[in-house]
Amino acid sequence: MENLEVITLTKQSLKEAVVANKFWNDSYEAPFSLNKANWLLDNNRAEDQDVLAILGYENHTIIAFVYLMPDFIKGEDGNWLKIYWSQKWWILEKYQGSVLPAYVKNMSLSACNNQVVVRFLGDNTSAYYEKQPFTKFSVRKRYIILFSVDHQLLISKKNSLKTFTPILKLIDELSAKVIALINKSKSSKRSKGISYESVDCIDNETWKFIEKHTENDIVPKSLDYINWQIDNNQYLQIKKDKDKIKYKCLLESISNKIYNVNLVIKKDDQIVGFISGLVSGNRFTLRYFNTSEDYFNDSLKILIENIARSKCIVFQSENKKVGEQIINKYAKVYADVKKLISLKHNDVSVDLNEALVHDQDGNFI
Repeated sequence: MENLEVITLTKQSLKEAVVANKFWNDSYEAPFSLNKANWLLDNNRAEDQDVLAILGYENHTIIAFVYLMPDFIKGEDGNWLKIYWSQKWWILEKYQGSVLPAYVKNMSLSACNNQVVVRFLGDNTSAYYEKQPFTKFSVRKRYIILFSVDHQLLISKKNSLKTFTPILKLIDELSAKVIALINKSKSSKRSKGISYESVDCIDNETWKFIEKHTENDIVPKSLDYINWQIDNNQYLQIKKDKDKIKYKCLLESISNKIYNVNLVIKKDDQIVGFISGLVSGNRFTLRYFNTSEDYFNDSLKILIENIARSKCIVFQSENKKVGEQIINKYAKVYADVKKLISLKHNDVSVDLNEALVHDQDGNFI
């Protein structure tokens, strides 16, 4: 490594970087978009001294990135405890076998006084965490459901199929259309009086409904918090071959198709459900699915309808009931169900042994 520079990026130093346009003018490679930077600054759970990232640069080229999100979890006494979600740990491939990965990760832990929670343990990071003072909790399942023969996924799994790309792409498109039609038919009949509307943000009435369904979450919610979480200003939508972005970034927040879908479901004039998810390319990632047992099926039908409307062919969620109901009731090509485990550093003074991380907890995508 030559001319290695490691930057501890706090909220205050990010403010200064935005004013100086430090990471978005070709002098430094950007860890995230300018839109995402401004969104991070709007996080009212982050104070100026809170660390948001550890950045490693070699000659102004980014080679290491640990992404942190200041947040609160509920303590045993009901009080809120400041923690940092470890969101991303990225190292340039040629340095993955060096001391750099552990060095920047250890820096991130130290910068947060070890108050770190990891949303899920990745296969590539398990060896590191097994040697560190972390405790496992929230064993759950992640559901990834495919609604077409994803030709890009097939080719990535088996490179020899690249020769058949035109045929596979055609099969992909046809299967997506057929499955969308089948699922549209299955989801079209809803109970009398059920309707929904798409919103950019939630109001007080919607918040009062969501509050009842999230009061047991490990992450305390509020109207302002959710509106910040689902704010579409954190993403930059571009038009292919028209918008020229002068920089590239690691976090996937720039695309020709990236936005949050937020749906308020009503029975006559009464709110009975709230759904929110991120559409990014061909993937729909569920964040909120709040409803009662009485309106679960109607809410699920509305979710399926909007997955199809977004033209997404991949659905992702950690909501067990939603995942299993889609697998059992709706047309699909393939479903991958994987066990996930969360981690907390032992210095985080909250017992999370019985806690469950939901889709809406620590989910900042």
